[in-house]
Amino acid sequence: MPTHPRVRRLGLIASLLAPVMGLTACSGSQSPGSTSTGAGAADSSAAADTRPAAARVTDYPSYVGSKAGKADSGLSPITLGWVNVEGGPGGSPEATLGAKAAVRYVNEKLGGIGGHPLRLNVCTVVSAEEEGQKCGQQLLGDKAVSAIALGNLYLGDASFNSVVAGKKPVLVGVATGPTLPTAKNTYSTFGDLPHIFGTWGTYSRDVLKAKTAAVIHTNTPGDKIASSAAVKGLKAAGLTVKSVGFDAQATDLIGPVTAAGANSADVIVPITIGSGCVGVAKALKQLGIDKPVVSTPLCMSPDVAKGLGGDLPTWTYGVAQTLPTDTSAADSKAFLEASGKVGLDKATASQVFAPLGWSTILTYAKALNAVGADKITPAAVSAQLKKFTGPVVMGAAEVKCAKYPDAPAVCNDQARFYQYKGKGAFQPLTDWLRPPR
Repeated sequence: MPTHPRVRRLGLIASLLAPVMGLTACSGSQSPGSTSTGAGAADSSAAADTRPAAARVTDYPSYVGSKAGKADSGLSPITLGWVNVEGGPGGSPEATLGAKAAVRYVNEKLGGIGGHPLRLNVCTVVSAEEEGQKCGQQLLGDKAVSAIALGNLYLGDASFNSVVAGKKPVLVGVATGPTLPTAKNTYSTFGDLPHIFGTWGTYSRDVLKAKTAAVIHTNTPGDKIASSAAVKGLKAAGLTVKSVGFDAQATDLIGPVTAAGANSADVIVPITIGSGCVGVAKALKQLGIDKPVVSTPLCMSPDVAKGLGGDLPTWTYGVAQTLPTDTSAADSKAFLEASGKVGLDKATASQVFAPLGWSTILTYAKALNAVGADKITPAAVSAQLKKFTGPVVMGAAEVKCAKYPDAPAVCNDQARFYQYKGKGAFQPLTDWLRPPR
């Protein structure tokens, strides 16, 4: 994987949206750290998804404003631009697969856009920042493209934005690229890391009734950004916070865990990946610490399960997307069923960016249908996106673009929290939470 600091930051932002990424629990035994769950800290767990029906997108024809059926192949296509990082280390091809599956679904099941077939003009960034410029030129120069969708553009975003410069609307699920939150005429329906992490404070205060927090993070650029955001959110919620970093190569984390005050804190927040998650879990086990642990989904990876003997720590995890693996969620079921009908396999559907690609295309389908197939222009699509208030497919019920003056492209700042029960089972603990107020 590239060592560019954006890749590390990408991991954190992506994790906020990540499902289990193909986790298969290999052991029924308790894994180290599994006692630190947080489930018993508050009576907030739910046996099923309790959100009101209006908050869950399950009826795709009604959502996009179309009639069920096939697009008319004899009509001229409606073209969207699509940009994603893939084809090299650190790429996310699942984003494009999810987007293409959504296009097939729109054309085969939702009647296209006013009967016209929907198509993608795809441009990929492989490994260099300047490739974003190429994609910007390609899509800006294609007069058939009135709007552009992004997958995981964590690299090449600056040069892409310098070319497009707001001339055509850009819709993205999560703003992984550092310049995207401030880009002109850009709309991020799932938000960005600094704003989403505020919800860790809300959950700790309102659900766990916590007064103190121990944040344990890797001393890498991305994790420092993430931990700072988490600390800010926790402090805004009124918690006293102690944050301690550790070297990425460290395996024995008893020292950092102890130094962060995990033994006496009301909630423990690990911000790390892979071996760091394993190290924190093992240290908590060795120290006999049984306090609520609220993690990012970076610790929900197969390498963590492997390092802990076959299963994940049964911690609480915050995510900025309804988990496709959440069997209680009607919108998860709808996504898996619909995407499966057009050839998206479940393994891909459970990866980080596939549901985001799917969601982004369906949001565009909604906007394009509202404009009308014969009236689509960059200005008309921009007007629809500015008015978009949700709900988001696999996301929050309500969003507000331009809410933050310092990040006008950020339309969302919400996350949900899940309890991992072991053996691949997750239980929803909350509806969508916002940062502390």
